[in-house]
Amino acid sequence: MLTFQIQYPLAFGEAMYMCGNFEQLGNWNPVQAKRMQWCEGDNWVLTVDIGVAAAEEQDFEYKYFFGEFDRPTNIEWEMGPNRIVRTTENTIITDIWNHRKILFQCYNPKKYAMFISGSSYDLGMFKRRISMKQKEDISYLRILVNVLEEKEIRYQFHLINKRHYTSPLQQLTLLTNTNGYYKNYLVVFCEGLEQIKRSIYQLDNHICYGYVPANQNDFNSLKKANLNTIIEFQNSQGLSSNSIQKDDFTYFTVNICRNQDSNYLQRLYSFIQLLIQKYNIIYICNNSLSHLRKYLQAYQKIIISQ
Repeated sequence: MLTFQIQYPLAFGEAMYMCGNFEQLGNWNPVQAKRMQWCEGDNWVLTVDIGVAAAEEQDFEYKYFFGEFDRPTNIEWEMGPNRIVRTTENTIITDIWNHRKILFQCYNPKKYAMFISGSSYDLGMFKRRISMKQKEDISYLRILVNVLEEKEIRYQFHLINKRHYTSPLQQLTLLTNTNGYYKNYLVVFCEGLEQIKRSIYQLDNHICYGYVPANQNDFNSLKKANLNTIIEFQNSQGLSSNSIQKDDFTYFTVNICRNQDSNYLQRLYSFIQLLIQKYNIIYICNNSLSHLRKYLQAYQKIIISQ
């Protein structure tokens, strides 16, 4: 037995319905959908017996809509992909209209400090790293995503022991995901962070940064993260700035010397802004991350001052 509940205020004469891909919920026929029961606080509840099908451990798809109380007409479906539930347990599933639940997990048997950052509000919007909880050998974090605002989520994991490791940037598309489910949580799993040597970090929604790519594996990591525009900062008096087209990448080399006039950072800021307008997201690199972070801090100060 699965009990579903969702809170949503409706006008008098309206009701919430559930429809899904199995017989008990109408096989996606709204006329055969199940009307939920109203409870105090605008909570709508429905208990469904899926015992026989649950024994086969298949995924059940379902979605909410509301319409007239007497019959499901003048209906309005919730937005986003079909909801999926997978469990063999008697359980209560609480949903939120137009939202989906995501469960991030990392294999972490040594129980190192594990964090996650990302573009979603619950992932800190790349402005801070969120500490993950630990259960046995797994670090995990549950978040709730508004599908009207966040159809795609960029994220990365961070592991801290004696050193600091960061996973490559990953992207989750909610409308076309192929991940597994636990109950009604979309599960995103990562393992082997301690093997990652070169990292890609995220400054904001438009700028990523890290080391200069040294081999094909590094370029593959950038390509996987959809980072096709690269700016390499160099500190050599004898080199001039230039740009080349390298395979699928646009590669800019920018020479940053110590002796620059007072307007240099402003010109560099304008250059970066032009690239963001054209390519949306760029990757800035230098083999000295400490120096690179100082450059980016100066860049952020210019943004704040404007």
